[in-house]
Amino acid sequence: MRGEREETLERARAIVGDVFALWPDDDVRAALGRAFDAVILSLHDGVVADDLGAAAGLVRGGGLLVVCAPHAMPPHPGLVVHPYGVDDVGDRFWHRVLARLDAVADRGYVAWTPPASSRVHGTDEQRVVVARLVERLRSATPTRTAVLADRGRGKSSALGLALREVVAAGRRVVVTAPREDAAVEVFHHAGDDVAFVDPAALAGDAHVDVDVIVVDEAAQLPVPLLRALVARHPRAHFAFATTTHGYEGTGRGFVVRFLEALDDVETLRLTVPIRWDEGDPVEQAVNDALLLNVDVDDDVPVPAQLPAPRVLDRARLAGHERLLRSLFGLLVHAHYRTTPGDLQRLLDAPNLAVHAVVDGDRVLGATLVAREGALPAELSASLSRGRGRIRGHALADTLVTHAARPDAGVLRMFRSVRIAVHPAVRRRRLARALVAHVHATYAADLFGTVFGATPEVLRFRRGTGYVVVRVGATRGARSGEPSVVMLHGVTLRGHALVRELRQDLARDLALQLRLLGADGAPVDDELARALGEGLPDPVPLDDDAVCARVQRYLDGPQPFEAAAWALTRFVERANLGVLDGNERALVRGRVLQARSWDVVAQAAGYATTAAAMRALRPAVARLWAARPATPATAR
Repeated sequence: MRGEREETLERARAIVGDVFALWPDDDVRAALGRAFDAVILSLHDGVVADDLGAAAGLVRGGGLLVVCAPHAMPPHPGLVVHPYGVDDVGDRFWHRVLARLDAVADRGYVAWTPPASSRVHGTDEQRVVVARLVERLRSATPTRTAVLADRGRGKSSALGLALREVVAAGRRVVVTAPREDAAVEVFHHAGDDVAFVDPAALAGDAHVDVDVIVVDEAAQLPVPLLRALVARHPRAHFAFATTTHGYEGTGRGFVVRFLEALDDVETLRLTVPIRWDEGDPVEQAVNDALLLNVDVDDDVPVPAQLPAPRVLDRARLAGHERLLRSLFGLLVHAHYRTTPGDLQRLLDAPNLAVHAVVDGDRVLGATLVAREGALPAELSASLSRGRGRIRGHALADTLVTHAARPDAGVLRMFRSVRIAVHPAVRRRRLARALVAHVHATYAADLFGTVFGATPEVLRFRRGTGYVVVRVGATRGARSGEPSVVMLHGVTLRGHALVRELRQDLARDLALQLRLLGADGAPVDDELARALGEGLPDPVPLDDDAVCARVQRYLDGPQPFEAAAWALTRFVERANLGVLDGNERALVRGRVLQARSWDVVAQAAGYATTAAAMRALRPAVARLWAARPATPATAR
């Protein structure tokens, strides 16, 4: 429905009436796993691709999806990136969505009758999957089973129905998931004798004596955590379930990097919808609008001579459906989590460019590049003091705030966001050709990339002239791998920054890896060697440099882990007696002993891990205020 916000909402209320409905003020994400007679979605603040994908899947068969939209769609505010304004944000994604929804929309607004029953009946396909799950989970030897399905196919309810029978047979069962509420449908069907256990606790030292472990929405957990679960419980039966073409992401990392590495795993698939009819036009329209139904082209003729890379015109790309589907399918295939939001950014973000190798109407390789940096000096300095964050400048932001280089923000940077090559043309140096094309296209001080580190990707990037300059304090929420920053310097200023950061990394890396290992699974030896490859000999900091870095940490947003080496040297010489008991335990545990945040928070008496993390900077500030007058007397 098109019109002003209140006008369209009033019309929606008149149509929907007093039924079980989800309204615009409700949290779409919090409603996942539930089913509604009607879902009303307002686009008056701009269309958010992921919210549209989530909302459409919450409507039960016979229910109503009401989309309230303005006559002129406002730009999505999340795509406004300095120095661009709202007028620079594209509207190609909005027109795409509008065309697909218009094609299936009821324009008569006739009287609507809510579904007579909210009861969902299973399918024959689901009954077969449930029977097979029960058979495997009750077998004499440990089994590994995966259940893959698009949304609305009864995947979670199948798990619950199988568990009900398995529990009745006397098996000890636990369920885990990214969040307990993500598995609500499993518990609804499994009964009261099934408990939820947090995945980190299940993979860690917590004692859990169990026969069967069910992991729902498994693709939303880091792959290393999934591997740790299996290693921790080698005698247990596992059932992993995930959505294959959901708005949350494609689950490619789960399939390629986890399932394919498991021994003797059996994959079960559900294809028939259980919440609505097969061939439902609304599902098809939303899937088409958001490209949830694409994958890599299987049958691609390989030309003897590969075409040269070029920059794609995104306006023409939006109107060339075959080319767009080929491009997005390639990105879906190559990356562990590609969402509708990525499609929206690809089409409309003003700082993004698409470089591709195209053969006819098929994309053989592509890289997405973001224009970043070139910030005003005053803005860069403000960011370095923790006064705000900047959207869409991931590379500049991490160099200014985390690496504590306030002057870095003024440099002209281009960041590689994604890079993908079709399987049929791998090992033909196409990815290198794409990187070289990017380097030749832009006048930059730096080219860079930020990603979850693996030895293979590090090796590829080194081969194109990039070096590791930073290892992040945390792991990727989906990949579970430590994030790294790799740079390729171009100008004198760019090369100078790279040298400084490499020297910092040479000194700090061993402690950073130790801290990463304390907060999660240890970084494996191969990855540790790859991160440290080619680093210069470390040069210790003198007292003045240590003090300067402690002051920089206290004055800005830099996380402890990024300044850990200097802070450790300072705290070793400080008088901890000026701190209260909680602060003293916090500083000793995290700074001097490099223990995990969770362990330190509990031992030091903080209510939450986040509270302990917030308390560290003020505690260091107290030590700083009590230090001797000169660095020399700090001994």
